[in-house]
Amino acid sequence: MSQTLDRALQILDFVGEKPRRIGEIADFLGVHHSTALRFLHTLRKHGFVQELPDHSYRLGSAMFRLGFKALEGIELRSVARPHMERLGATTGETVHLGSLEDGDVVYIDKVEADHRVRMVSRIGAIATIHCTGVSKGILAFLPEAERRSLIGAHELTSFTDHTLTSIDALEADLALSRERGYAVDNEENEPGIHCVSAPIFSGEGGVVAAMSVTAPVSRIDRETLLSFVPALREATNGTSHELGWRG
Repeated sequence: MSQTLDRALQILDFVGEKPRRIGEIADFLGVHHSTALRFLHTLRKHGFVQELPDHSYRLGSAMFRLGFKALEGIELRSVARPHMERLGATTGETVHLGSLEDGDVVYIDKVEADHRVRMVSRIGAIATIHCTGVSKGILAFLPEAERRSLIGAHELTSFTDHTLTSIDALEADLALSRERGYAVDNEENEPGIHCVSAPIFSGEGGVVAAMSVTAPVSRIDRETLLSFVPALREATNGTSHELGWRG
């Protein structure tokens, strides 16, 4: 039974690369054509493979249903948390995780820096859409129509001398963020606080969250903040890959 299961799994992996004919599958397994055909018959019966008009085989709908169920069962916070903790340990600064929920970006997790000066953000709070790192890290990578709709639904209120309060200025900043792969909050939401953020993608390729490193300007200058980008990108890419992203 274990050998049968092993060969069935080998078939799924093999035809997952590209459609395969029965002869290729038999040769790959090192079995007779009739033996390979029996495996395929069982897999096809349960929807795990599909026979194409040219009699080659590819993955069937049951595989995709299982894949989606597996991804739905992955909780973003639990996946991101180890990456956030490593990033916090590497940088020594506060790490935030924000996700897009019902038109707002919400802080869903936080790793606090071990310093006297701490961030006032809290889990469950809404991150201002146009001037916080996690929000800009998400906005920049949304489809254009969705991004413009979100921006249009929020007032671009000024909080500091650095806040971008025009749509054109914000769009230009977001375009730069897309080009370089990360966003920057340059004291735009709170005086004396700046941060850098990067997007997290789902298995379907859409941005679902962003992670940021936040620090006081008095302790971390701009050059040092930007030096955290490689570690930040490692954390966000690692989270994205665990969510099924293959970009």
